[in-house]
Amino acid sequence: MRKMKNMLILAVMIFSLWITTGLSLSAEETKPTSGNPDNRLEEILQRGKLIVATSPDFAPQEFIDDSKKGQAQYVGSDIMMAQYIADQLGVELEIQAMDFAMVLSSVDLGESDMAISGFGWKEDREISFELSDGFNKTGEAACQGLLIRRADAEQFPTLESFDGKLIAAQAGSLQENYVQTQLPQATLETITSMDIGILSLTTNKVDALASDCDVAKGYASKDGSLMLADARFDTSKEDQHDGNVLAVKKGEKELIAAINEIIEKINEEGLYEQWKTEAKVQAKKLGIEFDGSDDVIVETKAPGVFDVFVENYDIFLNGLLETLKLAAITVFFGTIFGALIAIIKLSKNPLLRFLTAVYVEVLRGTPILVQLYIFRFFLPMAFPWLNLSKYACVVIALVFNSSAYVAEIIRSGIQAVDKGQSEAAKSLGMSNRHMMMKIILPQAVKNILPALGNEFVTMIKETSLASTFYIGELMYTRTLLMSTKFYAWQPLIIIAAIYFVVTFVLSKGVQYMEKRLSVSD
Repeated sequence: MRKMKNMLILAVMIFSLWITTGLSLSAEETKPTSGNPDNRLEEILQRGKLIVATSPDFAPQEFIDDSKKGQAQYVGSDIMMAQYIADQLGVELEIQAMDFAMVLSSVDLGESDMAISGFGWKEDREISFELSDGFNKTGEAACQGLLIRRADAEQFPTLESFDGKLIAAQAGSLQENYVQTQLPQATLETITSMDIGILSLTTNKVDALASDCDVAKGYASKDGSLMLADARFDTSKEDQHDGNVLAVKKGEKELIAAINEIIEKINEEGLYEQWKTEAKVQAKKLGIEFDGSDDVIVETKAPGVFDVFVENYDIFLNGLLETLKLAAITVFFGTIFGALIAIIKLSKNPLLRFLTAVYVEVLRGTPILVQLYIFRFFLPMAFPWLNLSKYACVVIALVFNSSAYVAEIIRSGIQAVDKGQSEAAKSLGMSNRHMMMKIILPQAVKNILPALGNEFVTMIKETSLASTFYIGELMYTRTLLMSTKFYAWQPLIIIAAIYFVVTFVLSKGVQYMEKRLSVSD
């Protein structure tokens, strides 16, 4: 028994050592250097790096070039603008990619210096953040419109024709602002991502989807049943915050003042429009098509699921391999931690039993997505000396969550073994270690194998939540194909099929092991 405990403790130490390296496979984050800067601007200058949060799923403003790795894969007009700001400040640029809903939170928590992801000005947002002056508000690059079904084109010749209609727009986006201010008689339905909006539009759940014109043309180029409406939002209003804005943490007046000086130069020289044109050219080289003329009728049919899979099988394969790797790491260390916790929970020490009970109940009683957010943002803040990457934070969260469930499974399996077995072993003079290894655990494994197999299957599926932080696993391919090829629903069906095949094979493997173990009964 003591030897087994030592082995488990050794495994925990190896895991801890591995984590403290920051999982160098994806060590992207750099913490501020030592010193006492008076504000965020001084901290950035002292650090020599501007950390920018974005959600790269909105070509041509911010998207991913999957032919590149690391920081070079993040491209688009917003990324060019972020690079320009960093150059003007005399520092390097680091992009932190994450789900759109978490971009502003990253700034608020101090993990990022600046957020840029197609944001529009909102009064309540200005209360919580320092918002920059507007950019991307003039010229063709600033075009904002409505994506509609081609069959409904005659119904919507003007903005006023959308009165009383249901219009979808991404929550917190510039398009949401335009719908609220310029279509007050329409009903706004907020969505979390563009693919949800496309699904809502193609299934007749909404009448239109507010969108950047280039993005709308991109989706229309893939599905001839959709088109950009002739009506356009007015982007020419003379207002300090009109157009897109970027955000920094509330109270960082020096930083936003420095950024506004740079934005003034960008607006005067028309740089953003140039960057957006360059980004569209770059996107087309990657196969991201933008229908260049509003008058062109694209008689294309949305590609089928099989066609999308054949065209992008390498992307799905890479995502699957990353998912399996993430699940293997999680299951391996989660089982080790879970076994250790289960043994401690069965100890005679009341304090240890209490601490492990709290550990298990907290992790089982809170959503894993919340745990991922906490570990991703608060763990690096609590232990900055660890220099944890986002990959490390996600792995730790998944391991801890899995260990709580595995601990209860193993504990219940051990306690399910009849006490007479241990009493008989002791009467034969067996040590506690031999009794556990030879008598108790073999019987416990047979008892817990179905539940343990279910936990493994569940953990493989829960790795999909890592896509929130752009880890590169299977669910991430949906974001990649949505932003680079404008496929809205096809990747979801393919991903679901792949998950089913993997979990089905694993379930059958567990059933096979159950039968093998039952032979000795």
